[in-house]
Amino acid sequence: MRWGQPASRLTHEEQLDEILARAADDWVDPGDVFDVARYAWPIDEDAFVEQAIGLVSELVLEHLLIPGDVTREGFHPWPLAPREACRRIAEVWRSDHAEAQNSFFVWFEATSEGDERGRRAWLVDRPIDD
Repeated sequence: MRWGQPASRLTHEEQLDEILARAADDWVDPGDVFDVARYAWPIDEDAFVEQAIGLVSELVLEHLLIPGDVTREGFHPWPLAPREACRRIAEVWRSDHAEAQNSFFVWFEATSEGDERGRRAWLVDRPIDD
């Protein structure tokens, strides 16, 4: 798994905003989440995976992102409570680090609140744009 550190570092809130900015534009897949997690400068692969899990879990539990599947018909939320969805995501991502960021077993859609926060994030200079 490639988890190399980017040139700049993002705060925790900036990472959350970056994921929501991406979700305000389109559905977010694990690759997007892991891309943002690199900006925490994880020290090893386990820390990288845990950072991604933590970011997604926080956004799902705060009702800013909804996990689900994407099919030809569009986005379909998982029929799980937020905590159960977070447990499922964590289990899958921890079980296979090599596939976690490249898998499409889960997608994320912004809630109306998440979309609003994500659109506000687009209006400020973001270190990830450098």
